[in-house]
Parts: sequence; C-alpha cells; structure tokens
Amino acid sequence: MTNKEMMRNKIMHLEQALMEADFAIRAMAGRVDEMQSKINKYKMTDDLSHLTQNNDLIIDLLKERLKAGAEKYHQNVPIMPEDDITRDNFYEAVEEALDLSVYLAAFMLRLMEEREQGESEATTEGGENKEVKDVKTEESSE
Repeated sequence: MTNKEMMRNKIMHLEQALMEADFAIRAMAGRVDEMQSKINKYKMTDDLSHLTQNNDLIIDLLKERLKAGAEKYHQNVPIMPEDDITRDNFYEAVEEALDLSVYLAAFMLRLMEEREQGESEATTEGGENKEVKDVKTEESSE
C-alpha cells in the first residue's frame, strides 16, 4: 500500500469518526434540551413529577453508551476473553481512564483561565477595575 493510499484510508476513517461524533453530539444536545425543558416546567409548577430522578438519568446515559458501543463493535460488551479475543476490558478501561484524565485536566485549565480572565475584569465596590486599583496601590507605595 502506498503512502497516498494509506493517507486516503486515514482520511476516510477520520471523516467517519467525525460524522459519528457529530451525530452523538447532536443527540446529546437534544437530550440536554429535553432535560432543560423538564427543569423549566418544574420551576414553573414545583411539581416533582416534571423532574426525572437522578438515578434514571444515570441509567439512561449508561444505556446510551452501551448502545453506542454495541453499534460500534457490533456486539455487547464481552465478559469472558473467549467472547471477543481482540478486546481486553481492563486495558480499554485503563485507556479510557487516561483519556478522562486528559480531558478533565484540559477542562480544568480552561476553567482556571476563565476564572483568571473574570477576575481581571472584575470591578471593586467603588466601580473601579481591580487591576486599576492594584496599580494605584503599587504607585502610592513607591
């Protein structure tokens, strides 16, 4: 296989993965909208029947992930090694945990950056920008 053919295959697989991710994101966005609608109904009526219980939401998310995995691998999660000799649940779990750590760290950095930007834009009680007040304090101490 030539480099050009390998690149075409990689691009084809990447496009497929992007389409699958886009589909999943759209489905999740629909779910979020649905949940927000339920929350809004509850806020207007205080009727608990308008809310889905947390455990039900967790079970629904797990079912969605299991369904996505079954579609991707064309089978249920293998339990015994002989169910699928090409997959190793423990190894895949470790990989997923590492991925989760990366994504959480990236999100944490984003939150820290947003907080830092928010603090630099914050105003004091008198309406002065915090940074301006800090500069004035430094100048007066010199």
